[in-house]
Order: sequence, then C-alpha cells, then structure tokens
Amino acid sequence: MQHHDNLKRIVIKNASANLLRLVGAGIVALLLPPFLVRMLPKDVYGAWALLLQLTLYVGYLDFGIQTAVARFVAHTTELGDFEQRDGIVSTALIMLSGAAILGVLLTIVLVLRLPEIFSQMPQGIFHPAKIALLLMGVSFAIGLPASVIQALFIGLQRNEIPAALVIANKLALALFTIAVVLKRAGLAAMGAAVALANLFSYLAAVIAWRAWGNKVRIRLALVTRAYARQIGGYSATLVIWMVSMLMVSGLDLSIVGIFDYHATAYYAVAASLTTFLAQAQGALFAALLPASAVLGARGDARRLGTMLVSSTRYGMLILLSMALPLLVAGHFIIHVWAGADYAQHSTVILQVLVVANVIRLCALPYSTLLLGTGQQSKVIISPLAEGITNLVASVAGAYLLGAIGVAIGTLIGSFVSVGLHLFYNMPRTALIYIDRRRLVNESLLRPALCAAPFVALLLLRSVSPDLRGETQASLIAAATLGAALLFWNYGLVGAERQKLAHALRQL
Repeated sequence: MQHHDNLKRIVIKNASANLLRLVGAGIVALLLPPFLVRMLPKDVYGAWALLLQLTLYVGYLDFGIQTAVARFVAHTTELGDFEQRDGIVSTALIMLSGAAILGVLLTIVLVLRLPEIFSQMPQGIFHPAKIALLLMGVSFAIGLPASVIQALFIGLQRNEIPAALVIANKLALALFTIAVVLKRAGLAAMGAAVALANLFSYLAAVIAWRAWGNKVRIRLALVTRAYARQIGGYSATLVIWMVSMLMVSGLDLSIVGIFDYHATAYYAVAASLTTFLAQAQGALFAALLPASAVLGARGDARRLGTMLVSSTRYGMLILLSMALPLLVAGHFIIHVWAGADYAQHSTVILQVLVVANVIRLCALPYSTLLLGTGQQSKVIISPLAEGITNLVASVAGAYLLGAIGVAIGTLIGSFVSVGLHLFYNMPRTALIYIDRRRLVNESLLRPALCAAPFVALLLLRSVSPDLRGETQASLIAAATLGAALLFWNYGLVGAERQKLAHALRQL
C-alpha cells in the first residue's frame, strides 16, 4: 500500500511539473502569435508558420529513442540495474548524434526544394525563408543528442528539471523573436533568433545533468551494440507511431500551404489553439510513462487497469474543460486573440480541429501505458490506419474544399483511431487488465454527459443563429453553471469531491 501511495505522489508531482511546463510554454505559445499576426504581413506570417512545421520534421528523426530512454531508465532504476541504465543512456546519445547528421541533411534538402514544395509562396519570401529554415533546422538537429538528458530526468521521475529547461527555452525564443520583429529584421533574423534560443537550452541541459543527474554516467566506453539493439527493438514500433503522427498532425499545415496557400495563416492560427490543447494533455499524462513502467516491472496488471480507467476519465474531463470554451466562444476568442479577419476565416477550422482532438486524445492515457509497459509493438495497425486515413482524407479535402478539408481529414482519422483502440488493440494488451465496458461507461460517457448543457447550447445556436448578445451571454452562463454542477455531482466519483474540496481550501 505504501508503494502505491508513493507512486501516486510521484505521478502527481511529475504531472504538476509537466503542467507548470505547459503553463510557461503555453503563455509563450498563446501570446507570441497575436503579436506576430499584427506585426507581420499575412503571407509572411503564413511562411513563418510553415517554416516552423518544416523544422519540426527534424524532431521525427528522434526515432522514438527519447521515449525509450525515459522508459528504460525508469525500468532499470526500479530493478536496480544501474549498469544497464547507464549503458542505455550512453548508447542512445551516440545513436541520436547520428540522427543529428541526418537532420542536417534533411534540412538542406528542404531548403533546396522549398520553391518547388510551396509554389504558391510569394517569390520575394523564398530567399529569407531558406536562410531561416537552414538556421532553425540545423539547431533542432543539434538538439537531438541533447534530448537524451531530458529523457533521463523523466526516467528518474524528476520532471521538474525538463520542465524548467523547456520554459527557459520558450521564454528565450519569444524574447529573441519579439526583439527581431520589432526591429523589422525579417524572416532570416527570426530564424537566427530561434536557433540561438535552442543552443542556449542545450547548454542549460548539459549544466543540469552535471548538477543533478550525474549519477547516470554518460561514457563512450559504456556504448555497446547490445544496448543499441535493445533500444532499436523498443523504438522500432515507435517509428511507425511517429510516422503515423506525422501523417495526422505534422503535415496538415504543409498540405494547406501546397493546395491553399492564402489560407495558411488562417489555418495556423486555428491549429495553434488546438496544438495547445494537445500539448496540455501530453504534458499532464507524460507522467504516466515512468509510473506505468514501474508497475509493469512489478507485473501489476490490475493496478495498471485501474490507472487506465481513472486517468482516462480525468483526461476527458480536462479535455472538455479546455475544448468547450473554444467550441462555444471560438469566434470571440480568435477575434480578441488575432483580430476580426482571422476570426472570420479561422473559427470553423478551429471548431472542427477541436472536436477531432477531443476524440483522438481521449485514448492518450492508454497509449502512454502501452509505452510504459513496452506493448506498443502489438498495436501498430491503429496508428498506421489513423495516419493513412488522415493523410488521404486531408489531401482529398484540401483539393476539394481547401483548408477546411484538411481539418475534416483530421476528424475522420480520429474516429478510426479510437475505434481501433477499443475493438482491436485493447484485447491484445494483456499486461494491462482492461474492463472495456467500465472504461467506456465510467471514463468516456460519464465525462461526456457533463458537457450536455454546452451541446444543447450549440444545437440551439445552429437552429437560431440570430440570438442576440445578451441572450447568448445568459445561455452561456446557464450552460456553464449546468456543466459545473454535472461535473461536481456526476463527473467526480467516490471520495474525489472531498479531496478536491480539501485541495481548494488549501489554496
């Protein structure tokens, strides 16, 4: 029982650290775009958003090794096998150094092919865009080996350290970018600002390892082929997952840029808000990975099943609390955030993307537990099916409907993902005891019912679009009150109300 309580406290601590990281990074993510859309011409902002997505492709060359390091560090530390732990970390560093070289080469290819990929981009933007892409891409490639340090801290369940590193990086990136834009130095200088902020964060990571993580030795002498095979065996399936996620969310803005370039900035604004929603869930539930690795090492399938039910329910409640304001007040939020023009063109895209992300992210706790218990190789069909469905539907949608068609493609893929998780994957993952009926009823339907007042409000709006401002405000207030009462009396179960009330009294 004491082990369970300690593990629960560690999960809460790490989730809190991840949430703090999200708040710090989210402040930057939510405040920087409104500044940029007001300071930059629409075509330039669209190009900037595209360049950021292109440089993120370098991160996919991680090949899942960072996740493998976090899992193996947690697993081997629990078993007391420190020699294997240090060997895994050291070998991963060398493997990601090779990936960094590939990242530089990929960046060069993208720079050379930029005019062919985005033929609708204005000619005057190409030259500075190429310089910015080169600087940012190379800096992200250099960060691949440095990511091992963040992963080892996550495996040691010291998530507060990576959280501090990420917050510092995001703040530096925002400050450098704002300074460059205020001086109207152009896209190339903005790329240099991002690269400089990245290099500072890598140096900070090394300093953090020397100060708090040096009990994990990183030595060339510890590198072996056996450890490389072990990492590769774990990561092989993750590569498929990552390629699938690239097709789900990593290509959407690029597809818009190819088929409907003038809508790139509008799609980027909508995607920024939904990306924040996805990052919030990822930050909160990343703490489950090392905790589930520990339970997996103990062979505790029933406790893993209990963790799945409770974390999925909490995840749905959190998702809905973030998504419903975007659905109900999306036009108003974008109007205040980015201006009237963006509100007119981005709101519907935002609403479709929000629904799609709520559906697909409800399975995030399950996916995280699969990684923690090392069962991801058993479920490679579902991410591939979602990715291929998403990509095909998004390309077809972009060709037929423009930017909104890409969002619809994401929505279609999300239904495929959740359906395969429930009916194909869960019966195959025996290391987690899963009662699917309980999971659906308690963790998905129960939280969904708490959103009923807002669903009724959206339906009323659809049949009466001419509702006046005061009437709308009253209806929103009533829906909020109704959802809050349902959340308190139905969404929370057992002793959760008393615990939450006690926590609120401590504030």
